[in-house]
Amino acid sequence: MTEQIQANASATRGFFVDMLVRDISVNGAILELIDNAIDAAVAASEADELSGYRIEVEVTPSRFTVMDNCGGIPVAIAENYAFRFGRPQGFTPHTQIGYFGIGMKRAIFRLGKNFKVDSSTSEERFIVNVDVDQWQADENNHWTFPMSIEDRVGNGSGTTVEVWNLHENVVQLFSRENYPVRLRNEVKERYEQLSKRGLEIVLNNEPASMSPYEILSGSGITPEHQEYALESNGHPVSVRIVAGIGPPRRPVSESGWYIYCNGRLAVKADRTDMTGWGTSEPEGGSGSPAWHPQYSRFRGFVFFSSDHPSALPWTTTKTGVDVTSDVYRKTLQHMQSIIIKFANFTNNLSQERELFEEESDSTAQPIQEALNRAQYAQVDDVTTGKFGIPDRERTPASPSVPVSPKTTSIQFRAEISRVEEIKKTLRLSTNRQVGERAFEYLYEEEIGEK
Repeated sequence: MTEQIQANASATRGFFVDMLVRDISVNGAILELIDNAIDAAVAASEADELSGYRIEVEVTPSRFTVMDNCGGIPVAIAENYAFRFGRPQGFTPHTQIGYFGIGMKRAIFRLGKNFKVDSSTSEERFIVNVDVDQWQADENNHWTFPMSIEDRVGNGSGTTVEVWNLHENVVQLFSRENYPVRLRNEVKERYEQLSKRGLEIVLNNEPASMSPYEILSGSGITPEHQEYALESNGHPVSVRIVAGIGPPRRPVSESGWYIYCNGRLAVKADRTDMTGWGTSEPEGGSGSPAWHPQYSRFRGFVFFSSDHPSALPWTTTKTGVDVTSDVYRKTLQHMQSIIIKFANFTNNLSQERELFEEESDSTAQPIQEALNRAQYAQVDDVTTGKFGIPDRERTPASPSVPVSPKTTSIQFRAEISRVEEIKKTLRLSTNRQVGERAFEYLYEEEIGEK
């Protein structure tokens, strides 16, 4: 006789929470809560314009708060969907960033042990107030949070999320004097595209807005611009690529690829094989070079957009890309070809400089002169073009311009003490002056004045 019984396969709440937060950073948790507010603003907006929507973030060693005026969460959505772990099948809310259905809960659990969500729409209001330790210890009840329906207060609609009794590592991080500045900088970078649509984000009473990225354009310098459509899981995905030459004398850390999904920065200044550096071409060609400091002015921007966030090639934390995504793999081929073009540009520029130093005369340096004359264009304003630079042809000097004698460089090494002795005796300041005086003396002695 066979008896069928049920083996308990349920997860304990403590284990589930521990696993849920394991792969997300504190900053990532904060960004998740900002993402939720942005999705609410997008859903409430009837157009692409987000002016008038405001997200306020407050970070202190004792409490974290994010408050918005972005329309609030309807009670029915909160009761049946918003606090569930994972997105139920058939539930397809209008979102641009949130998709996986774990963002708010994972973020809250990552930050602290107590939280309250207070949300109002134009018609209703609810509050969810939870002690996480008590909730984890109660294994007998269903996976629910206590939720109360409240009277609306004021005329505004939006959501406030408060987290306190913060975890010790979160308290330590929030206590660092420079942490708000670092967090504000990350918020600026992550949401720069959305800020340009009018969204206002404030952190500890200071706006988190930044100047848009720029690349050189004009005077023979042409940025790369590509636009095309792909499909993922039956959903259309629009891809836009802009790449070119960034400003000089900027930190090397700004060089690389920037990847956005629905306006949210997922990858910043990447210089690894993940974005095509040092990889072979699919057709078996010579491949793209590994990143090198000579490419420090490279700036590349990839914008993926879709009405279905599930079609975009980002990870669940939205701070990386899914390199196995078919959409991303196809785009990576375009990125590799652009890297090769940029490498050719830097090689041509280097050869031009070397030639000028060895045979300097009135001949122009077309690439360098174009770099000097070109103006900066905002990335969003670049709409056409293939990456290009002036042809490195040596233009003969104009007859009306006096031709200066050609020069070249001479290098040699000498004992430091002897060089310093010459400097002192002849009252010279630099090693270059010593070398020039030595050449002049040798020329006069052996060849004589011309």
